[in-house]
Amino acid sequence: MQRKTKIITTVTATLALLALGSGTALQIHAANDVSSVSQTTAPTTATADGTKLTANSASGTKQNYQVDYSASDNQSATYKKTTYGSTNTAAKQIDYVGGNTTGTTVKLNKQTTAVVQGTMGHTYVHWNKGDWSVTAVTSNADESGTPTQFAKQVNQQITKSSLPTSADTGAVTVYSQTDDDEANEVTWQDGKQVYAVTGTTADATVKVAQNADN
Repeated sequence: MQRKTKIITTVTATLALLALGSGTALQIHAANDVSSVSQTTAPTTATADGTKLTANSASGTKQNYQVDYSASDNQSATYKKTTYGSTNTAAKQIDYVGGNTTGTTVKLNKQTTAVVQGTMGHTYVHWNKGDWSVTAVTSNADESGTPTQFAKQVNQQITKSSLPTSADTGAVTVYSQTDDDEANEVTWQDGKQVYAVTGTTADATVKVAQNADN
């Protein structure tokens, strides 16, 4: 009888341990989930050129998450974090363009000289700023301003307020015209992590990246 009681006690203890282990695993998983902007490096809001983008959802895990933004004038943006298996793999995700591009040069300010290239109905103005590669794209059909004027505006914005300083390398590609497909993009690598902000307008997309907490 004593042996039977001992066996029952052992089984009960084992089941309790398994239950505890299962509960702990669930708690760890839940702690790794992302459900609010405060759990991420993304900003809650970003205001540029009179438009305020506000984060309205966050999802994923602490290693891989997404934050979505919207504004009253139908502008939108997305902030994503992706973790890769190695720093080398993460670095390959950044479309960094070096300073060896050829073309007509233009001064954006006293410190910055850019290269101008044209292809397939667009004009590309490219320059480098520290560890960042910047490309401002203007459609040749856009009569609202010149490619140089747009590039100067972009350069002024990123000079006035810095892009994420934790970046090992980063790339900015923005367009002078609003694009509903969130074609504007700011990406940067920080170790094994890659952060990407896409948006419908250039200034708002850059501003979300500038407001990032990293």
